[in-house]
Amino acid sequence: MSMENFTAFEKAEMKFTNLNVIVGENGTGKTHLLKLPYAMMSAIQKQDNGSTGGADNPLKGALKSALTKKIIGTFRPDSEKVGRLVSRRQGHNNCNVKIKLRDDDIKIGFATRNSSINIMSLPTKWYDGSLVFIPPHELLSIYPNFVSLYHKYSLAFDETWYDMCILLGLPALLGRHTGAIAKLLKPLEDILGGSITFRGGRFYLRGKGANTEITLVAEGLRKVGMLAHLISVGAISKTSCLFWDEPESNLNPKIIRSVAEAICKISLSGTQVFVATHSTFLLKEFHILGCNEPNIRLRYFALNKDGDRVSINSADDISGIEPFISLDEELEQDDRFLEVSQNG
Repeated sequence: MSMENFTAFEKAEMKFTNLNVIVGENGTGKTHLLKLPYAMMSAIQKQDNGSTGGADNPLKGALKSALTKKIIGTFRPDSEKVGRLVSRRQGHNNCNVKIKLRDDDIKIGFATRNSSINIMSLPTKWYDGSLVFIPPHELLSIYPNFVSLYHKYSLAFDETWYDMCILLGLPALLGRHTGAIAKLLKPLEDILGGSITFRGGRFYLRGKGANTEITLVAEGLRKVGMLAHLISVGAISKTSCLFWDEPESNLNPKIIRSVAEAICKISLSGTQVFVATHSTFLLKEFHILGCNEPNIRLRYFALNKDGDRVSINSADDISGIEPFISLDEELEQDDRFLEVSQNG
């Protein structure tokens, strides 16, 4: 993926692998780097509802409308103008974004005052994989009626929340979970102490002989439950791309470790994974897992802010990325902790 003048990124190029970890402090644009490819890939999926024209191959007019709508719905800019996503400078400015999918690519552009995008390079075929975007918050507890309310009212949630609720509402797969699905589910259900069930439009945690309302389950466990449910209904598979924004939020270190293991296993199963985090604990867990399992193809992208611009540097090893503030702060805290402990 390459981009020019997109939000805080003046110019950047990112070459992705199976497991991509985007690290940086708050306000550096981590979520933007997840939402941008997700929105573009979502728009070039062939839809059954006719929103992309129903053609066998992408058509420029229908795709332009679908891309504009999806990018606006995903980022929710003021006045619903894509021009709000162009890097802020005095006067007029242009933004260009290009993503490559296997042997195909799509390039779009838009300017400061534009309300829609321009397609500069049209993909030759629809994207045929499935897409999953997990926001930082769990959605099992707000699922009831969310989809119908989103259709009817102007809610202050971007479209990734709606998309996630659609996936959560998928029917269960036939038969018992076996093979790769069972292997992915077991460690997550061990953490939960049961499995996630869906009954009467609501989610429950089914433990030993009892169902517990999901609203009575700890928020961190609800996040784990959301991942487990997505796997159990087949939303996450080897043909998927998984985007997960801050998987560590509201989780204790023990569960973060288990989630890191689950993410690595998901990537090994064939799913391409994109994670945004500012957790040094999660970052180090990925590093440990990558060292212990050579088949995990990891790439780190470090975001560093300089004034109102953000630069990106990448490496296949954690030692190859420039230090970021939270890691420096953690090391400095260790020094202060040792100092007061020795003096105390």
